[in-house]
Amino acid sequence: MKFKKKITAMLLGMSLVTAMSVSPTFAAAKTPTFTDNKQMVEYFWNEVFNKHNTSVIDKMTAPDYIQHNPGFQDGRQAFEDGIEGFLQEFPQSKAEIKHIGADGDLVFIHNHITLNDADRGQAAVDIFRVKDGKIVEHWDVIQDIPEKAENNNTMF
Repeated sequence: MKFKKKITAMLLGMSLVTAMSVSPTFAAAKTPTFTDNKQMVEYFWNEVFNKHNTSVIDKMTAPDYIQHNPGFQDGRQAFEDGIEGFLQEFPQSKAEIKHIGADGDLVFIHNHITLNDADRGQAAVDIFRVKDGKIVEHWDVIQDIPEKAENNNTMF
């Protein structure tokens, strides 16, 4: 009888693992626990800009999110609407983190944004302020990657 219970528990566990691996909605339902702000913002960034999982915006940003990019209004909903529109227009887009650092409540991401595989892209620095486990503020600076540079250095 003990053997049957162990097999049943093992099969249930395997079913949950399988469900989580094939169902992004089920797997994305739980936000992981983070040890620091840098780890949290890195997770948020990759979920939104590389996996295109905008559901984390509701969970990880404050309702009164402050936006310093002049192309977006303040507020979590405005940010979510803008990102969802961008991802619909550019479904192959990604933003690869090249460098990441933190100083207190600020997290800095130096990243390479591309709209598709053929795009040379842009270099960007995004700065997030974190308070009480939520992203509350954002700044960014974005620069096109030129076809030819005046030096041999990369932008990353």
